[in-house]
Amino acid sequence: MNLRYRGVDYQPNQSNLETTEEVIGRYRGAVVTRRVTNQGAKTHPQGLKYRGVDIH
Repeated sequence: MNLRYRGVDYQPNQSNLETTEEVIGRYRGAVVTRRVTNQGAKTHPQGLKYRGVDIH
């Protein structure tokens, strides 16, 4: 699938993450779910700055 944003064509990245659906409740009679990845959390990238201040 080709996508275009502000005149630039690009290919979407297809991730191979395994996900499961988790029921988190009901809202107005409909079941509400969310997708949760089976992989562990990624580590926080080092060297980030916000307005000149290092973020830890």
